[in-house]
Amino acid sequence: MAAFDLKINQAQLADVHRMLSGMQSVAGKVVQQAVNRSLTGVRTDSTNEVANVITPTKTAIRKTMTVKKMTQGDGTAYVRCTGGPLNLIEFKARPTNKGVTVQVLKQGSRELLKHAFIMALKNGKKLVVWRKYPGPRKPWDKAHKKKYAKFPGLYRYQTQGLYSLAIPEVMGHEPTMNKIMEMGGVRLQKNLEDRLKYELNKLQ
Repeated sequence: MAAFDLKINQAQLADVHRMLSGMQSVAGKVVQQAVNRSLTGVRTDSTNEVANVITPTKTAIRKTMTVKKMTQGDGTAYVRCTGGPLNLIEFKARPTNKGVTVQVLKQGSRELLKHAFIMALKNGKKLVVWRKYPGPRKPWDKAHKKKYAKFPGLYRYQTQGLYSLAIPEVMGHEPTMNKIMEMGGVRLQKNLEDRLKYELNKLQ
């Protein structure tokens, strides 16, 4: 799991209360609105930054993120990313005569997974899989092709899904998280200034 906690430092908080002296309820509303507006932008920034590293669609990335907004009774607020490794179908998977090719990293090249294939499930979803061999291999009987056709279970084994990176792993990577934190700080400062200006204009 990767999480970005949006926090206001004491200097920022002191400025808000100083500018709205005697209007503590309004000051609290300014902080709450600024934080909550920033969180939506942080989720967008996080989605974009992860999409700059790996190839799944932004829709797939965004689905892993939840936003917890600040309320009057609870001052915590965050963007949280959860989820396990993604099946390789999410990484631009393409079937070939030799297997399946995928591209995991945005700046990386396509790689061939020999003997892998794309399997369609009953619910309409697709997965990249291969067949896992569980034990001693049975000898191939060239003289009895009909037996192979009649009893494919002798040579076919259960499919095993193929997976790669998890989105929280990418978001939590230090260079990516540093960019997200930097942009989150800029967003918060701007939203604080905007909401504070709006409330002060109402007093004129």
